[in-house]
Order: sequence, then C-alpha cells, then structure tokens
Amino acid sequence: MKSEDSASRSSAQNQNQSPQAAVRSIEDWGVLLSRSLMSFEVELERPGAFQGYLRNRKVAGIEFIEMSTGKHLAHRGAESISSTDRPDYLLCLQIAGVGEFSQDNRTAVLQPGDLTLFDTTRPTTVVSSTDYRNLCMKFPQRLINLPPEQLGQLTATRTGARDGFAPAAGTLLITMNQLMDTSSGRSKILAAQGALDIITTMFQRQLDISTPSYPQATSPALLEQIRSYIDENLSDPGLGPRTIAAAHYISLRQLHGIFQAQGLTVASWVRHQRLQRCRRDLSDPALHAVSAASIGLRWGFKTASHFGMSFRKTFGLTPAEFRQEALSGSWGV
Repeated sequence: MKSEDSASRSSAQNQNQSPQAAVRSIEDWGVLLSRSLMSFEVELERPGAFQGYLRNRKVAGIEFIEMSTGKHLAHRGAESISSTDRPDYLLCLQIAGVGEFSQDNRTAVLQPGDLTLFDTTRPTTVVSSTDYRNLCMKFPQRLINLPPEQLGQLTATRTGARDGFAPAAGTLLITMNQLMDTSSGRSKILAAQGALDIITTMFQRQLDISTPSYPQATSPALLEQIRSYIDENLSDPGLGPRTIAAAHYISLRQLHGIFQAQGLTVASWVRHQRLQRCRRDLSDPALHAVSAASIGLRWGFKTASHFGMSFRKTFGLTPAEFRQEALSGSWGV
C-alpha cells in the first residue's frame, strides 16, 4: 500500500492499537486482505465504486477479524500459498448479506447466523454480496487437537444457525469480538481458550468422533477415566503411556488403540494438556514471581529447554514473551 498507509499502520502497531482500515478501491482491499488476513486476488464483477472495512485483533495467537464489504470476488490460488505460511483455520460467521465459500470442490452459501470453516493452506474462493458482513476467528491448526484429515471434511460446508453447537459458537465469536476492546490480557486469553474449546466440541459433534468405536472391552467411560488420570498426574515427569496403561490395568497396545480411535496419540494429548496448564499459569498475575522455567517443570516437562521449545512451537512465542504480553494486556498483531 502507499507509504502514508504503511506509516500509519506502523504507528498503530507501536501503540498496540487494533489494525483497522476502511478502503474505497478494490486494489486497496486486496492489499488490506493480504496484510491482515492472507493473500487473495480480488476483483469486481462490474467496474464501479467499492467500499470495504476490516478490523483485526489478536489474543494468544488467535485472531478475531470483522469485515464489511461491497460485492466482489476474492480468490486464493495455489500459487499464493507458501510452504512457510503458518497453517491456520478460519471459522467464519455470517453477520449480514450472503457469502459463498468454496474449497476442496465444495461451496458453502452462508446466510446470517451460518458458519463455515476453511483451511488457509488450501486454495479458496469467496464471493461477497453487496451488504456483506462477516466475523472470522483465525487460529493455528496446531491449537485444535483433532486430526487435520478429519477436519478437512468440514471445509466449505455450511453449519446452519440453529444446528448443534452453532448458536453457542456464533454467540462466542460476537462476544469475543466485543471483549477485545474491554478486557484485560488474562481475561481475553481465558475467554479465547474457552471459545476454542466450544468450537472443538462443535467439530467433534459434526465429525461424530466424540463417541468413536473402541476396541473390545473398552468404553467411552474408560477414555474419560484415563483423561482424568492424566489431568491429575500432569505434574509427574514420569507420566507416560506405560504408567497410564498400568494404572488402568490395560495393555499398552489397548491404550494406544483408544487414543488412535480419536485420531490422537497418548504423548500428544499429555503434552497438549501440560501446555494448556502452563499457558494458564503464565498469564496469572498471582504467579508473576514464579519463573517461566519453574512453571514448565511444575507441569511435568523434564527440562526447561524442552518446555521452551514445545511452548514456542505450539504458541509461536517463548514462555517469557507470552507472559510479558499476557500480563501487560498489550496483545498486538
């Protein structure tokens, strides 16, 4: 975009303000999408005036993006996707107008209240109506503890405004968008995690993987017992598949089978739960005097370096960087 716009953007970021812009040309809209969302080629069906507005706020690696536009087409081709781009999902809530989202040879036509999902690593086409308003939640794929190949079944499929968890998910997106301006860093982090949990539950219901087929002599109740046991023993560095299996009088093979039925591994589940506890504690002002390394060791990581690498790989920040931004409430872009 023009140098004046670049300067104003830099100033806004330095002041930890939310990136937002209103544009009046389709060319500037394309630049704004690439800067704040991802790379798209955009075009108007008919030459003429265009108006678009976009606002993007981030908390704990999760972005909430609201936009309103005139009628146009946006296409993200394979040539626009880099292998170095962070793999994200976008959950989109239609607020007004009609949106058409195409990906993986499917097209979801959204009316107000409807939801759809798409994958930023896949080619995508979006067609917006004249009075289009949309709210998206953008989050790293690694934050959803569900198999990507299964979530891929949901891209560009319509979830109706009254279907299952859709009303709760839609309300959460709207509420989170409002909270971005009024809540502290820690409150926003906890609320964003809660929103992600609800959305994960919605995906599980849609994929029908909350009640998988378990091996003989196992049951959903056993899985819940195992998960509870893991939660109660996360601080034990020795917690692993063998100790978990022995505690429940099942074979190691049977334990792995139970988690594989959900598309997970035992080790990844334990690590995910430990990181969630660490993230919670790092954002707690009452624990500011406890070192980040001590928090990692408290939740079962064997070394501070292993904790630091795992945390950064998952959340994109070191534990110290995460804590500083969480406690200051200065989540920027």
